[in-house]
Amino acid sequence: MKFLLIQLYQTGDVVLTTHIPREIKKIYPDSEIDFLTFQANKPVLENSQYLRNIITTDRKSGLKGFLKSIIQIRRNRYDAVLDFMNNPRTALMSFFSGAEKTVGYATSRRKRFYNTLAPRLGGRPGETKLSLLAPFINDFRPENHNTRPELFTSDSADIKAAEVLHSFGIKDSDFIVTMSPTHKRDTRRWKIRHFMDTAVFLTGKYNAKVILTYGPGEKEYILNNVPMMPENVFLMPQLSLGEFTALIKRAKLHIGNDSAPHHIATAFKIPTFIIIGSSHTSWVFNSPEHTYITKGLDCQPCGKSVCAKGEEIPCMENLTADDIMPALERFINNAVRL
Repeated sequence: MKFLLIQLYQTGDVVLTTHIPREIKKIYPDSEIDFLTFQANKPVLENSQYLRNIITTDRKSGLKGFLKSIIQIRRNRYDAVLDFMNNPRTALMSFFSGAEKTVGYATSRRKRFYNTLAPRLGGRPGETKLSLLAPFINDFRPENHNTRPELFTSDSADIKAAEVLHSFGIKDSDFIVTMSPTHKRDTRRWKIRHFMDTAVFLTGKYNAKVILTYGPGEKEYILNNVPMMPENVFLMPQLSLGEFTALIKRAKLHIGNDSAPHHIATAFKIPTFIIIGSSHTSWVFNSPEHTYITKGLDCQPCGKSVCAKGEEIPCMENLTADDIMPALERFINNAVRL
């Protein structure tokens, strides 16, 4: 059976779909599975033992690129297309795919574009995405499936990550902490001074080696706010997404906002300590080695890109490093192997 999975963006959402090929293989061991995504996200899917092909398109490809994707999809003659996005572009791709089954969520506003609708499961994103497997499984039970994302890195990316650590004088035996203080949304970005206070605490108490990470176009945000790195705190060099993934894989702890690096760390079973602002706590994987902290305001989670309480964003401003220290120390003692 030939499957096409569609998740074009964001990088974190692509990562959170990587358990689906694995779970399909449990049902159909001989299946052939392709994945359609934006070109920028291809590195997090490469080297997967579950995927046959990664098909890419581009956000700015326009009508010509859209038609090219449709033609390619139809030529591949898929038995089933699973659309995890259900946006106008992916709904039309599914509709014109020629697949015997085009699967979308029953709650989608574009459900008329699919010939097979799956009841949308609640819970965490990985559980919700499992919904689209229900039409292929008799007596479907979500609890019988593993929803942890799974990534694979290349040898070249692993070598590059090792070189980065070596350039900082960091050994594999060190307490390596990746810290991601960036986010595109202000309402999900903990103030960078709180991150830096936390980094200084970790280097002082645990002799940690903290590596600050960032995504495309975000390096200047760190440089503008941290003119001088504290001792044993390092700014990640410019890396490809695949190399960045390999670097996170080598950490013993990840601290950050609710963003793609958090989900990448989860895929490698790296303990994660996540500061939650406007987003829902369900984005944190349900396992003892993954936890979160919030200010606990009545307005959380609002899910908004703009704070209704003003530019200060109380959930991100008023939750300080001192506030999170007790919870962070307990988590390190209980979940992190030093």
